[in-house]
Amino acid sequence: MSGQANARPIDIEWISKVVKQLVEAGPPVMVRDDVAGRNVPVSAEIAASPDGFLPLLLACGDTVWLEASGRSLGLDLARDPQSVLGFRVKGAAPGPVAPLLLSVMHAMAEVARPDMLLINDLHGPWMAAQDRMGWQVKQAPAPAGPSAQLVNATSARPRSRDMRP
Repeated sequence: MSGQANARPIDIEWISKVVKQLVEAGPPVMVRDDVAGRNVPVSAEIAASPDGFLPLLLACGDTVWLEASGRSLGLDLARDPQSVLGFRVKGAAPGPVAPLLLSVMHAMAEVARPDMLLINDLHGPWMAAQDRMGWQVKQAPAPAGPSAQLVNATSARPRSRDMRP
């Protein structure tokens, strides 16, 4: 049997927890609200949530992995109008989690500024993933309506720097 046939499914809840720890350990995550003319803090919970910005982070990681290896990570996103971006992460192709996490970390590091990680800076890879996979996603990640309330309600929570599970 091939290694892929024996590969375990990727646990998206676990990936979400790890990405949350990565976000907590890095610079603050922000999203640009062009209407208000300011950057809005995004909590680690929303940044790493399967119905928050995790679809964006994983899609950007998929773009990195595709450029490096010529293969996709096999993301499974489902439409969800109640989510921040209109999509929820359902899963990824079975396989090792290292390429997924390292690719997400690389995508985040590529756009991170010394003082923040601006979600809007991931717009290019997000659109590349949309084109490649035929997704129809919202044009730009920006708080509006219920999403803004969700981002704003959780952004005031204290940020933990503890990386323990």
